[in-house]
Amino acid sequence: MRTIHDVAKAAGVSITTVSRALNGYSDVSEKTRQRVKRVAGELGYRPNATARNLRVKRTNTIAFAPCAPKHVDSKLFFKEFIGILAFDCFQHNLSLLATLPFSEQYEAEMYQELAGTGRVDGIILATIQPQDIRIPLLQKMGVPFVAFGRLVDEKNLSYPFVDVDGKTGVRKLVDYLYTQGHRRIAYLSDTLGPSFLYYRRNGYLESLHNHGLPEDPRLMAMGMQRLEDIAREVTRMFALPAEMAPTALVTSNDQLALYALTTVREMGQSIGKGPGQIAVASFDDLPFAAYVEPALTTMRQPMEDLSKLMLALLVSILKHEKLTISKTLYPHLIQLGEQQFLLEPELIIRDSA
Repeated sequence: MRTIHDVAKAAGVSITTVSRALNGYSDVSEKTRQRVKRVAGELGYRPNATARNLRVKRTNTIAFAPCAPKHVDSKLFFKEFIGILAFDCFQHNLSLLATLPFSEQYEAEMYQELAGTGRVDGIILATIQPQDIRIPLLQKMGVPFVAFGRLVDEKNLSYPFVDVDGKTGVRKLVDYLYTQGHRRIAYLSDTLGPSFLYYRRNGYLESLHNHGLPEDPRLMAMGMQRLEDIAREVTRMFALPAEMAPTALVTSNDQLALYALTTVREMGQSIGKGPGQIAVASFDDLPFAAYVEPALTTMRQPMEDLSKLMLALLVSILKHEKLTISKTLYPHLIQLGEQQFLLEPELIIRDSA
C-alpha cells in the first residue's frame, strides 16, 4: 500500500504539502495541487480516513510513546523528561497521555488503537530504534507524529524528528579529555538498542580517530546495566599492564558513571583532574550528577528545549503550518530539513574529570 510519504517523494514536495493539496487548502498553488493529485492517482494512494478525522475533531491530547524502557538510562531520563513535557503541554492547552506497549508484539496494535479511537491528536515517539517499525507504521496510517530521536540512517529525512546530537556530544567529551592529557580513554555503554547509543558510541570512535588514537577493543565494554557489570569490566581494564590501562572512563549515561565512580573508588584509585587521578565522565546531566562525590563531568541534554521544540513541531504539523524557529531561542540548533532538528548538548565540567 502506497503512503503519503511515497506521494511526497514522487511529487518532490513535503508530506504537509501533500496533505494540504489533497484536502483542498487554499495556500497550495493550483500547479502544485494538480501535480500532487496526478502523482497520488498514479501511485494509487488514498488518504487515510482516520487521519482526516483527527484533523477535523480535536481531542487536545497528545501521546508520549517510548518503547518499553529496558535501559537504565531511559528509565531515569524519561522520569525527568515526562514532567517537563507535561508542563509544556499545559502551556499549549494540551493534555499529555504517556503510554507503553505491553510488549513489542503489541506495539502496532497500540498505535492503531490510539489512532482508530481518536483518543489523541498526535504522537511523540521516543526511544527510537535503529530501524524503527513505528515510523513507517504511523506514516502509513497518516497519524501526525514527531520522533524524539533518529534512525541510524542519518540521511533519512523522510519523517519529522527532534534529536540530541549525541555523536557530537561524546566526541566533544573525549576531545576535552584529550586536551587534559588522557590518551587511554575507555568507553562503557549500555546495550546497543536505541539509536542514540549508536550515535554516542560513534562519537567516541570518531574522536579517537581524529586524535590518532587506536581503537582498542580492550578499552570498550558494551551491555552494561548493573553495578556488577561495571565492576567486572573496570576491574578487567585496570588489570591490564600500566601502559595499556585507561586513565579516563567515559560512560554512555550518568547512572553507569555513578557505578564507575563506586568501582574506581573501591579499587583504591583517586578520581579527578589531577596527575595520576582517574577521570570519569558521562552523558545526560541528570539531577544527581552535580551532587555525587566527586561531582560528575557530563554532557547536559537540553531537556526543556527538547520538550518545547518537539511540541512546537507537532502543533505545527497538526495545524498544517510551517514551523519557524528562532535562533535566539535555540542558539545551538541545527536544522537538517523542514521538520528535522538537532540540538547540541552542553559540556558541564565538574570535579570528576
